[in-house]
Amino acid sequence: MSVQYKYSGILTAVPTPFDGDGRLAAGLLSDHVRRMAAAGADAVVPLGGTGEYTSLTAAQRLNVVTTCLEAADGATPVIPGILSPGLGDAVDNAKAFVAAGAKALMVVTPYYFRPTQDGIVDYFRAFSDAVDADIILYEIPYRTGVSLHYETVDRLAELTRVVGIKACNPDLAQQMRAAELARDKIAILTGEEDVFPLHIAMGAVGGIISSSNLVPKQWAAVLRLAQEGRLAEAIALHASLRPLIDAVFAEPNPAPIKAAMTLLGWGTPDVLPPLRAASAALRERLAGVVPASIERESTVSHFFS
Repeated sequence: MSVQYKYSGILTAVPTPFDGDGRLAAGLLSDHVRRMAAAGADAVVPLGGTGEYTSLTAAQRLNVVTTCLEAADGATPVIPGILSPGLGDAVDNAKAFVAAGAKALMVVTPYYFRPTQDGIVDYFRAFSDAVDADIILYEIPYRTGVSLHYETVDRLAELTRVVGIKACNPDLAQQMRAAELARDKIAILTGEEDVFPLHIAMGAVGGIISSSNLVPKQWAAVLRLAQEGRLAEAIALHASLRPLIDAVFAEPNPAPIKAAMTLLGWGTPDVLPPLRAASAALRERLAGVVPASIERESTVSHFFS
């Protein structure tokens, strides 16, 4: 069965750049969204964990979304994250983003209450009824304490506006069962950079990832190789990205990715509390890793010659 997915490929989770006073550096964000569009990003995803959603006010979040939408100018989808713990705040932010022009939203599982699976279904049905947009589920149980059962994923595919899931569940058996049940209904998108080729082999059709801010073409090549059945080559190329992946997750995200982008003149290192900027040791490590990774961006085409 051939399924056409609305959202697939490499969707880049973009960070929110700040000036020295904690205000949005809108020019830097605009430049980076255009950079990602020019590199062939299949979408940009502001305001996930990489975008520091939970540290921003509602007005700041909306400013990020409008800046991204204006910069993308229809060239690539903009899919803002909704990382609110409860329905009221989630719906309020979502309606503002949709009014600004967003067509899809990445919505995290409701947390703090540790709801039942039926409660999660109720939540997403209520959200889906209230907000006129495509929904990409965001499951990240090691942050939220809430895991989606594979049968729940399938129910949400049937009952709501859900068209995809960003799967950050390290339980590969759970991921495989979810893909078996729901991949003909929604797009399975991995959020686990460490095991990206394995998730593609299991049925994922792309990923929402952070290090593609730096090397989007190499991530696109890993995806294409895996989808073409060239899994050994995909794993080999992915292994070459390992030093970069390890470095950009060596300290709490998004401080390392911001430090790496600062090395390239693409951003600032500033993050909001309780996060702290990347340590001096990590900045030195990134300085040794990032240039080689960027240099390989121009060579990925040889895999397909």
